[in-house]
Amino acid sequence: MRLLLTCAGIASSLFAPAWVTLLFMGALALRYPAWEVLLIGILMDYLWMPDVLYSLPLFTITAFILVWGFEPLRKEFLLS
Repeated sequence: MRLLLTCAGIASSLFAPAWVTLLFMGALALRYPAWEVLLIGILMDYLWMPDVLYSLPLFTITAFILVWGFEPLRKEFLLS
């Protein structure tokens, strides 16, 4: 399941709208302690960032928030 979500997240970062990628990132971060979320966020910023010097890496920042923000919730309610 983890590999399927990761592959779907990477494919959605290439071919789907941004909100689909956010759904896969959220599903991965909610269910697993997934470093893959950070890689998907970096990939999204690398592919779709308009200018490297003046724009914020929003997907990477969102990935950090998802991974570390869902950590207490995952430890409390879900089994990894």
